[in-house]
Amino acid sequence: MAEAARRLTSEGKRELRAVLKLAKAAGVEPEVILSSPWTRAIETAQAASEAFGCSQLIETRSLLPDMLPSHIWGEIRSLRPLKEVMIVGHEPHLSRFAAFLLEAPVAIDFKKAGLIRVDVQEREGPPRGVLKWMLTPKLAGGK
Repeated sequence: MAEAARRLTSEGKRELRAVLKLAKAAGVEPEVILSSPWTRAIETAQAASEAFGCSQLIETRSLLPDMLPSHIWGEIRSLRPLKEVMIVGHEPHLSRFAAFLLEAPVAIDFKKAGLIRVDVQEREGPPRGVLKWMLTPKLAGGK
């Protein structure tokens, strides 16, 4: 089966539900969800959409694994004045994007079904992000 067509496993769905439940309790309220067009990302984005009551879900090629972080940054900047944007993609692309937002050459051990929150103060020019938290399935009790 091609990587792009892989679906979420039952374990992946269980872990995702646990993370989404805890994120909702923590006040996560995305106004829009951007998702890679690959099957498991769409399934994840749809579950997040239902969990958070977010009706705006946008598929974007900028979240494919071989794209540069600057592509997704450009897409997020175009969504002004939205304040909370969730992105659903793949590794190592999401870790690279988080490092890009933090302006740091850091390695992030991003787990499947995990969430990180990076607050970005300014959407003009290069990002200036602050890592607020990281939530893994293990912390959410889903693994």
